[in-house]
Amino acid sequence: MAILLPKARLPTDCALKGHVVRRFGLLLGALVLCGAISASQSPPARLFQEAINLMETKGDYPAALRLFEQIAKGSDRNLAARSLLYAGLCYEKLGKREAQNAYQRLIRDFADQTGLVTAARARLAALTPAGSSSASRSMAAHRIWTEFDPDSALSPDGQRLSFPDWTTGDLILIDLQSKQKRSLTRKGTWFDSNEHAYGSAHSPDGKGIAYAWINRQGVFELRVLGLDGAGPRVLYRDPELRYLQLAGWSSDGRYILCTFGLSGGRNQIVLVSVGNGSAQVLKTFDWRGPGRLSLSPDGRYVVYDLPQRDGSLDRDVFLLAVRGSHEVALVEHPANDLFPIWTPDGNRILFTSDRTGTFGIWVLSVVDGNPQGNPELLRADMGKTWPVRFAPGDSYFYGVQTTMQDVYVAELDPETGRVTAPPSQASRRLVGANRWPEWSHDGKLLAFVSNRPPGGQDLPALSILSLETGKQEELFPRMMFISRLRWSPDGRSILANGRDERGRGGLFRIDAQTGDVSPVVHSGGPSFARQSAWSPEGRTIYYAMGAGIVARDLGTGQEREIRSGANDFALSPDRRFLAVPREDPPSKSSVLEIVALETGQSRELLRMPGSGAFAHVLSWSTDSRFLFFTKDRGQTRELWRVAVESGESKKLGLAMAGLSEVRVHPDGRRIAFSAAEFGGELWAMEHFLPPAEPSQTASER
Repeated sequence: MAILLPKARLPTDCALKGHVVRRFGLLLGALVLCGAISASQSPPARLFQEAINLMETKGDYPAALRLFEQIAKGSDRNLAARSLLYAGLCYEKLGKREAQNAYQRLIRDFADQTGLVTAARARLAALTPAGSSSASRSMAAHRIWTEFDPDSALSPDGQRLSFPDWTTGDLILIDLQSKQKRSLTRKGTWFDSNEHAYGSAHSPDGKGIAYAWINRQGVFELRVLGLDGAGPRVLYRDPELRYLQLAGWSSDGRYILCTFGLSGGRNQIVLVSVGNGSAQVLKTFDWRGPGRLSLSPDGRYVVYDLPQRDGSLDRDVFLLAVRGSHEVALVEHPANDLFPIWTPDGNRILFTSDRTGTFGIWVLSVVDGNPQGNPELLRADMGKTWPVRFAPGDSYFYGVQTTMQDVYVAELDPETGRVTAPPSQASRRLVGANRWPEWSHDGKLLAFVSNRPPGGQDLPALSILSLETGKQEELFPRMMFISRLRWSPDGRSILANGRDERGRGGLFRIDAQTGDVSPVVHSGGPSFARQSAWSPEGRTIYYAMGAGIVARDLGTGQEREIRSGANDFALSPDRRFLAVPREDPPSKSSVLEIVALETGQSRELLRMPGSGAFAHVLSWSTDSRFLFFTKDRGQTRELWRVAVESGESKKLGLAMAGLSEVRVHPDGRRIAFSAAEFGGELWAMEHFLPPAEPSQTASER
């Protein structure tokens, strides 16, 4: 489950952070059928790419809208429907109500374009929540905040947000009325320290905040501080913790409910005392750790979601008594049921389910820790949302994911490196949900990761596109997360960083025909490798995981360290050099070094001011003469390259929001890359809950 949102710069162990964030994710787009890269495009298709360029590269939404509206009148139904979807997104960016009209037109006039209709319904549901029942028709929803992600925590009165500032790692508090921000911690810059905050939770009286903190030694801590300036105070610290997720405070302010992830893959539901920091373990799990936790208002019960069985990625909802041994499955269903949250009266839970085919919010009565009656649908077609909390007046706050990311292909001059034509989308499937492109060694195939939504989670598919036939096939490896693909030299398998179906991080080999997964290296926790590469003969792999770059013999399993203190690299096509970025705290700059594999000698190639300057793109040209990288320019990133011999750098005429992961085609004349507009919104829905009904006898759920 993943929601991928912008992080300006993460510390070395950011994979741990990513693991926690992705547990809260939802859908990243809808199925969009047909289409591939073609050497020649029809005039409407070229016009569509021009509109995309205006929208995503230049941010000229009015100009893009004119083209999208023109294309929407054409005879190509798929292209017309896609144009309406993007027109709606442009209208949203401009804050205009016409966005709803665009989505409604798509739903009404293009019912045959099922994937696009699904995407339009999701956006329409987020903008104008309305349901099929009489109760839901009276609901009123409004957008509260436009820069929201799952790491944000809302105060009990719904007036303040706390969240990590990923430009520094500090915990920030913002007043939603005045829009004033203040930093609650003072750790300095990333050059000063890699310690940082992420998850947080407000105390019931609104006077304090608990938050998770990774200290200078990389150890997780649970801390609390007062909004009056008191603290911070370390409540709990354990070197065995691999992650720590805050669920919330008890209503009396005495305890904080958490999920602990321990070494060896175990997970625990824990209550930590605010008074003395003691930890009461309520339940210990194997790899099937709980997702969303919620403590009942009376403090007697915890509800949570959990995978249905070993190997299942769908979830059910369970209840656990804080005292005693009472446990019960509240919601058991073949569908994916997740994100349980108690209502303010403590007599019901809400949960999200896809049992109707799309995600909706359901309600179930609970009496004395047991389910009563059957779940009832409260709100259908909620789209990519997740629950945040209830606030006074039964206002229901929820997050909406708005991220759109895709894989693009652009032509370039191999001599000058200049991009010679506007980029085009690599695929028309799963619009807004494609990432991590990689060319096969013979240049005939393009592989990338697509986040297909068959259930409630952000499930990855491995898409393989043939440039010769235009046919796109999809494999479904049993993995929770896949990233940074690398084709084997023989084209039979793909090396991927990520986490398997049990949440174990590491490096994995995926069969390119069957999708079967075999581990190469396990990390011992949820973290995974940052980079990997094959040797030319395919017998050795290079990877970075932890605090160094390692070469591993696939036959013997023996490893040797190539470079310590590095967690990122790019291996040159001639396999002679590594490009290794590093930070230089004294000068507060980023340095790109070239390391000779044979001798281990290194030299500085390029230096840029700021932290993480080479984090987004680091890719070699096919002749090993140049390295590609990006520079941030406002809302976009520019593509640059630097000559390995001379150190001369220049920009290449390509700039897009979220540009990253550039991969050069073996012919040197094309590049594939990802571009994204990351985002999330906070919404509130009034008059959401129907009146509680008298309890019924428990029946089939």
